[in-house]
Amino acid sequence: MFIRTIPKLVQDNIQYDKEVQQLYNKVNDLTHDKYKNRLFAVIQVGNEQRKVTTEDIICKVDEFHPTIGDRIRFEKVLLVGSSDFTVIGRPILNPHFVRVEGIVIEKTLSQTQMDYYYAPKKKSVGARHFLWRDPLTMIRITNIEILGPLPGTNQSDS
Repeated sequence: MFIRTIPKLVQDNIQYDKEVQQLYNKVNDLTHDKYKNRLFAVIQVGNEQRKVTTEDIICKVDEFHPTIGDRIRFEKVLLVGSSDFTVIGRPILNPHFVRVEGIVIEKTLSQTQMDYYYAPKKKSVGARHFLWRDPLTMIRITNIEILGPLPGTNQSDS
């Protein structure tokens, strides 16, 4: 019986691991300096994804239950970053890593929308007009904050 050894296909790349750790350290240092960089985030509100920064106003179309003055914490944060780095979640970031908060500033109705339907061959239908207004909620983003080091790194908050 002939026994053949299989060569190892994946090499242990110590240099690559060091580069990755240096990158993690650099991003963690950038996240500690809260006032140097303006952060942005991509959040999911309902079925929509929005890119937001601090003091942005987003408009949520359709029924949204919080009332005026309610503070909201967005739990589905897809990514957060600044001009120097971006941290992407798979599919979302841990709520203990990043916090995006907003406040409801206005609840109103949209402008009147019209749908026109005309069927000349059907005498019972004729022309019909449908008018409606959608409920709108205006939300101001008040805070985007990174709470700790990158998930998956072994660094404690000092």
